[in-house]
Amino acid sequence: MTVQLISKQMIAETSSKGNQNKWFDEKSNLWYKLDEFGYEALSETVISEMLKNFEPVFPFVQYHMQKINVHNKILTGCCSENFLRDGENIVTLSKLFKKYIDIPIGQKLSGLSSNKKRLEYIYNITKELTGLEHFGEYLTFMFEIDALFLNDDRHLNNIAVIEKDGKFDYCPLFDNGAGLLSNMMFYRSDIEPAAHIRSAVSAPLHISFTRQVNIMRSLFGSQLNGKKISKNEIRDILYDKLKFYPFRDQGLITDRVIACILTQQRKLFK
Repeated sequence: MTVQLISKQMIAETSSKGNQNKWFDEKSNLWYKLDEFGYEALSETVISEMLKNFEPVFPFVQYHMQKINVHNKILTGCCSENFLRDGENIVTLSKLFKKYIDIPIGQKLSGLSSNKKRLEYIYNITKELTGLEHFGEYLTFMFEIDALFLNDDRHLNNIAVIEKDGKFDYCPLFDNGAGLLSNMMFYRSDIEPAAHIRSAVSAPLHISFTRQVNIMRSLFGSQLNGKKISKNEIRDILYDKLKFYPFRDQGLITDRVIACILTQQRKLFK
């Protein structure tokens, strides 16, 4: 089934990668997102399905592939249920810090002497402002998932908490569309996946994924449980999602996703 969306429902939000077109449909209570630079919808959907394999302690958003009719063009995207209940608001760390810190967060972090101190600061100030005792474990799990799937777009607008009447709760993990080398403009198809995997860096500190995870694990321990995903299991999960893309691209996408996950699993599960 193809969902039809119109311009007046569109919410254009700027990310570090550019403008991503999003829609919220009040009637169905669903969010819709379009592919922008490659196969972000597949990445969102595959990662949300694979997260079930890792016994997550914290909630996460479940995505589903969707064909979307926008101005009579049939485009590929994904959808997810609105996880906010009545009276709840999503507050990104960027917005939270801007409200309570008297200098820009980037300036504050750059003034600290090490990456460990920068990550400790993000954890400590968020815990202080929200009262979320296990935010360190939450952040560790988020960064482990980012490392496993090479999500390089975890800027401070993609880390959030939920607020209602001045009280805070953990936000379901969301926005993994930049993972699995999905940005075909940046991770070009004429370069082997292994080279892209070696060059990828994490956010928000722009250091190696392994370094960022190791720092968080030294502070809060590993939060990533469950077993490794095999190549055949990856193929099975990809099978029905690949049908949303041209046949000529399906093999390329498969190779990139498999290379990414198998390589990163070897680093994270020892």
